[in-house]
Amino acid sequence: ADSLAELVATLDWDRLLSDDIPRRELSIEEKPDYDRFIVNFPLQERKVKLPAGVVTGQNIENLFAELCSHVHNIQDFNQFQIPFLCVSADVATGTEVIHREGYLPSALRATMAIPSVFTPQNIDGRLLIDGGVLNNFPVDHVQEMGADILIGVNVGYQPFKAEDEVNFLEVMEQTVFLTSQKRSEENIKLCDIYIEPDIDGYSSTSFNAGDSLIIRGERAAREYFDQFRALADSLNNIEHIPYVNPSFEPLDSFLISEIHVDGVEKVSGRLLSGKLNLNVLEKVSPQQVSEAIDNVYSSLFFEKVTYELEPLEDEVLGPSVRLKIKVKERKGGQLMVGLNYNTTYKASITLNTTFRNVLLNGTKLSLNMALGENQYFLARYEKNNGWRPGFVVDLKGQNFDLNIYTGGIKGGVIDYADMGAAIYMQSIIGKSYAFGFGGEFERITLRPDIGEVIPGRQSDNHYNLLGYIDLDTYDNRFFPTSGTRFNALYKFINDTELKNNHFLRLEFEQAARLSKRFTLLPRAYGGITTADSSLRMYQFYLGGLNRAHRKGILPFTGLDFMEKSGRNVLVLGLDLQYNFWRSNYLVLRTNVGNTSWELEDTILFQSAFSGFGLTLGNMSLIGPIEFTLMRSNLRDDFLFYINIGYYF
Repeated sequence: ADSLAELVATLDWDRLLSDDIPRRELSIEEKPDYDRFIVNFPLQERKVKLPAGVVTGQNIENLFAELCSHVHNIQDFNQFQIPFLCVSADVATGTEVIHREGYLPSALRATMAIPSVFTPQNIDGRLLIDGGVLNNFPVDHVQEMGADILIGVNVGYQPFKAEDEVNFLEVMEQTVFLTSQKRSEENIKLCDIYIEPDIDGYSSTSFNAGDSLIIRGERAAREYFDQFRALADSLNNIEHIPYVNPSFEPLDSFLISEIHVDGVEKVSGRLLSGKLNLNVLEKVSPQQVSEAIDNVYSSLFFEKVTYELEPLEDEVLGPSVRLKIKVKERKGGQLMVGLNYNTTYKASITLNTTFRNVLLNGTKLSLNMALGENQYFLARYEKNNGWRPGFVVDLKGQNFDLNIYTGGIKGGVIDYADMGAAIYMQSIIGKSYAFGFGGEFERITLRPDIGEVIPGRQSDNHYNLLGYIDLDTYDNRFFPTSGTRFNALYKFINDTELKNNHFLRLEFEQAARLSKRFTLLPRAYGGITTADSSLRMYQFYLGGLNRAHRKGILPFTGLDFMEKSGRNVLVLGLDLQYNFWRSNYLVLRTNVGNTSWELEDTILFQSAFSGFGLTLGNMSLIGPIEFTLMRSNLRDDFLFYINIGYYF
């Protein structure tokens, strides 16, 4: 009992009851899309297809496999230390299915598949859902097992009354379990001792309240303590029955003698085996297998990845297992939608469609678009070969207002637009490191919008070589508590007049957790370019808090968007983040920086400026919501910045 209570208290139920992948487990090329969208719809046959359930059960089913590893060799549930059965319902025939044998994790997953919440579980070609829709308190089946004394504890669904105030989820739950209510009432009558703990205010999803529910359960059971004592004494008078303390501890390790993968059609075996990283004739723990399965799932080429342990016996090897991995490849594509409003780029809607295994197996095609006052488009086709070089092809374009400041005063606005294409080789090491090199074409167009800051429309073509290094181990892009982000980008810029220029940008950010609620966030940005005044977008700009870093645009607390500019830039910052309640944060921001035309002046910090600010933030269902008040020593007034939702 103590081990179960400890298990319930330590598990991350929010993750287990979803299909979410921790951000740091994603491959680095997947992380940008992971941080931008609110909803995700499957696409099949050129139309949106609604899923059979909100959650496929990826995480919970693999937890079951890990926890049940010590009984992987027992197919007959009557052979457990405490005989067991569970009930599901065949959604196609409407009949009850009693699980007395088979693979225990699959049976457990089937019996908890609440309709529309979890997708049905496929066992031997049958689509199975929560048996509670037909029999939510299956005392009758326990009686059929031969039990002559029945003690029932009912923590299942409790119907509400007409006078109760309910929400739509409670109405849906009552609708699902309504048909089993009469049978539950009949099964209650079969109990010799019937216990019904007070769980008012809790639901079938209140897993994070495990401690409170255990206390309530114990309180309810203690009311029957005298009956339990009398029952135990009467049984001992007949025959002394030693107490059985069942084991809930997973296996320490086991030997893998075979690995079988079922369901692979288009995804390359090299990608799958590289992600799995398990070898035959290797001893591993159940946790290592779960981590390997999570690694395969985090590639996002699969809707679901689960495993079974099949016992084997060999004269030479002794006891071992056949690791049977079942995968379901993603079919069609995905449509993802996000919304954003921020002080810099105003309102926008972001759209993404992603398709995998297009033209070549193991590839990803994504189309990204931001629609609003400032537009952005990116089409990317890529193949991840791990540390072996893969490739990336980009088609991109963007348009936004470029503010021109003189002495801290906005003197005009330029309408900026660019379009281009790039192709480069890329290697990915582990999940968080990437480096690559290649070439790109860019056409940049500037038009005066407000003020005569440029004489007229200007267009330039640029043929660039580029190289980069990326590192991203942040656990959360917006309110991180651990990890590091580093980016180095170099461009050799060549224009139509055969003028050559260099552009180098460096970014470093880190999250160092001081305590459960406090996180220190140091950062440093630097940049060097040889671009002259005619190449505005290959210079560096500081100001604002927008984190969509484009070319040489970098954030700076206390300045307006792109308020300071120069050929060289250096910024040092230190933020203190306080998670004061649930997903709510206060962030104290400070930074100091310098921009100049000459590199020596930048490094010496002779004309350095500073800024500070305070952010109230919330990580909501629609993305981060942030309100910031900030100021710098270059301004006499405070600036107010708002961000609502995921930004592109």
